[in-house]
Amino acid sequence: MDWCHVTFASASGAIAAQRALDGVCPAVVMPVLRQVSAGCGIALRLMPEDAPRARAALAAAGLSGWQCYAVTGTGEDLRCERL
Repeated sequence: MDWCHVTFASASGAIAAQRALDGVCPAVVMPVLRQVSAGCGIALRLMPEDAPRARAALAAAGLSGWQCYAVTGTGEDLRCERL
């Protein structure tokens, strides 16, 4: 896994998640990948080693409706697998 892609059911959920992860781990806001046809269009990119802390922080914040994907490769070789 090169990085984690976290999608959300709503834009407000994505914004709340970004706030919940502030100080926990770096999260980059980005569009949802074409390979992942789920969510509101807004996603967060995380480093793989930050995924366990991020999941715990999202759960502690009471956030739901999010999905985490393992992403490998780039360009046409980009692969996503739901975790």
